Amino acid sequence: MNTLRSINRLKASSRANSGARANAIRSVRKVGASQGGTMSNWNPRRTQRGSERLDRERIQTRTEDIVANDGHAASIRSTLTTNIVGPGIRPQSALVAKKLGLTAEQVLEIESAQEAAFELWTEEAHIGGQLHFADLQALALSTLVPFGEFCYLCRFLDESARTRKQRNFSFTLQDIHPLRLKTPPNELMSTNLRDGINFDEDGEVDGYHIHTPAEITDPESYTYYKAKAGHRRLFFHCFRSIDPEQVRGVSILAPVIKLFRDKYDFLDYELIAQIVTASFPIAIERAIPPEGFEDPASKDWDPRWYQNVDAGQILYTNPGEKVNPISSDRPGNNFDPFFKTVIRTLASAAGLPYHQVIKDFSETNYSSARAALLESWREFEVYRGWFVRHFLQPIRVMVLEEAYLRGYWKIPVGSPNFYKAMKLWTACRWTPPPRGHIDPDKEAKANERALATGQKTYSDMYAEQGKDWREEFGQQAKEKAERERLGLPVLDPANVQTSPDEPEEQEEEIPKTEAA
Repeated sequence: MNTLRSINRLKASSRANSGARANAIRSVRKVGASQGGTMSNWNPRRTQRGSERLDRERIQTRTEDIVANDGHAASIRSTLTTNIVGPGIRPQSALVAKKLGLTAEQVLEIESAQEAAFELWTEEAHIGGQLHFADLQALALSTLVPFGEFCYLCRFLDESARTRKQRNFSFTLQDIHPLRLKTPPNELMSTNLRDGINFDEDGEVDGYHIHTPAEITDPESYTYYKAKAGHRRLFFHCFRSIDPEQVRGVSILAPVIKLFRDKYDFLDYELIAQIVTASFPIAIERAIPPEGFEDPASKDWDPRWYQNVDAGQILYTNPGEKVNPISSDRPGNNFDPFFKTVIRTLASAAGLPYHQVIKDFSETNYSSARAALLESWREFEVYRGWFVRHFLQPIRVMVLEEAYLRGYWKIPVGSPNFYKAMKLWTACRWTPPPRGHIDPDKEAKANERALATGQKTYSDMYAEQGKDWREEFGQQAKEKAERERLGLPVLDPANVQTSPDEPEEQEEEIPKTEAA
């Protein structure tokens, strides 16, 4: 018994000693927490909940103004929209026959019917009948750049309205400006309402408050829209989450919004200086007073004063005055590298190469251009994946559901119910816009080798070009049959003359200041 007590005391002493040793080790002081030198006045402040709405609206209106009036900001928006969406991201049905208990022929038949139904809906996707679904995609991305978010309200027309408007589907979309998503003034203190969005006790979105064109202080000028009705989405409020507990979008231009404004003023002042220098008039000073000139103190003396001058104007100054001409030394020698550094900073905030923003590839070679475009393409794929998950695929599910209920496509007897296997019945692959070619010959050879070695399928290759492989195969078969019918020679890939691989051309070296 005494032995057992001794052992327990030793164990307790050992634990106490090990704990003491562990607590004796202190962490290294982090430089980021320093209060000396240049860090002495660095005390970031957190936005209070009451002011975060005002800060967001101010940023959004500023970025909206920048995109509307700054050419480089407009270029960033255009580049992102063109490369992410292009002429529209198209879906390709991708049903798995084994999981749905279908034959290969049934899969092809259902996929063709689904794609035809969705294509029919795209023509009437907009509630106003003005925009194709591809246009709504481009509008969403164009809104995302300055506002960091976009909103679409789901509208469901009743049968009488659908018939009157000659529509095949009742489901449509209505675009909503993000600044209309606001908290009503009489609910600013609500605990479950944050920046226009209602949340339930689990943090799931319950609905949205949309301000209608009326007096902003009037509670009746706000309309509440539920987020969902069962499994159907009723409102799309999409933004990329970059911070925990984020509820509203943040523009990608927000971190460099001040630089955009300063750059615009800097370029504007330089331009004004150039205009003044180019249009400076000639001033002629009389060294000897003309005959009959009277003393300046005389009441008859009428001096000339010039406030505004015209380009090329000849001015005669008053006696005794001397003209100091403006020297034409603007812009300075560092203007070009400095301005390019500014544009590179703005482009990097958007995840784009410098040359894509200014649309000038004259200072780059094949290797550097391809590396830059591949890097930006990764950024586009991230955007596109997010866009498909949060907007395109949910839209397609709702369209195919209505198409199924209206009989545009049918489920064979014995197959799983649509609602029990909704994800399987609506599975698809979204085809992005084509990447384009920097060097078509090199990339064609690379595709040929990738297909031969199994690293790439025809579906992958055509998807990179923004095409549907089924449509391309069908078109090739039609063209081959028609050429044979007309007696025209049919191209045999085995007889195609290919140029031998040539050694890489010596690329022109780019100055370090330009290649940086």
